[in-house]
Amino acid sequence: MGPWRAAILVTLLPHFSLAEAPDEAQPFGAHYGYVFDVQEEKNRRDIEMVMLERPKDPRKPLSEIIVNEKLTREFQQQYQYRFGQTQAEQVINSPGQYDEYKYFTDRNVTLQQYQTYQRQFAEYMGRRLTEYHIDNWAKNDPDIRPVYEFKDKVSNLNMEVRKGYKIHWKYNFAGPSMDIRLDNPYEVESRVRVQMNGVISKPEEVIYTFGYGFTPRVRGSFVHKSEDGIYQLVFSRRMSQSLSASVTASKDTLKAGPTVQQDLLLLGFSWTN
Repeated sequence: MGPWRAAILVTLLPHFSLAEAPDEAQPFGAHYGYVFDVQEEKNRRDIEMVMLERPKDPRKPLSEIIVNEKLTREFQQQYQYRFGQTQAEQVINSPGQYDEYKYFTDRNVTLQQYQTYQRQFAEYMGRRLTEYHIDNWAKNDPDIRPVYEFKDKVSNLNMEVRKGYKIHWKYNFAGPSMDIRLDNPYEVESRVRVQMNGVISKPEEVIYTFGYGFTPRVRGSFVHKSEDGIYQLVFSRRMSQSLSASVTASKDTLKAGPTVQQDLLLLGFSWTN
């Protein structure tokens, strides 16, 4: 190889090395956002994706914040204990604005007496609402939470007596009352409620409740009030989403007790939205 050929080879060798390394050979003027083909850019349509913020959850009405679904069920159950198991019984036990309700024993419940019962129930609702929201506040406050946990341990007890059977005991300070519920594999509602006059007092009324759902639409229940001597049997059937029918048979065996003695056989229909 002649000297001039060796000089040419030495001169071109760096250029061949650059061609074999494309990562290092960048076109002049290359930069993010720059283009080299104006015609391609002119005919191209770019669609920009805009990421929207996650919408906030709708604010609950104040009424649902004060009285939630759990409290609503509890108030409905308490109302049934005090004024009747079915809507038909509640209506017949409610005197009109200027009337008195006459029982089979010729004893009357005046409007003033009925308003007293309603006021006592309203006072219970006020105490229960206050207790519920104070419990929520104490549960979420690290400084007060130990007090809430102590109250929860004192007022609640869950115990499994055998496989498939579990006892739930709860003390309601607002009632005041005690509830004992038995879970069982037969899905039979078994509940005992003890109503009291004060936080520490003897029982005013002991209510035994047994219920069973024969089908998703048909349900039967048996209620016994020991102090009043009442035995009550109720069958209800949901005819549609809003319409229900019920049959109530009630027998009062004692003249004593807060409830006026009466025997009932009622057929009622109720409409709910």
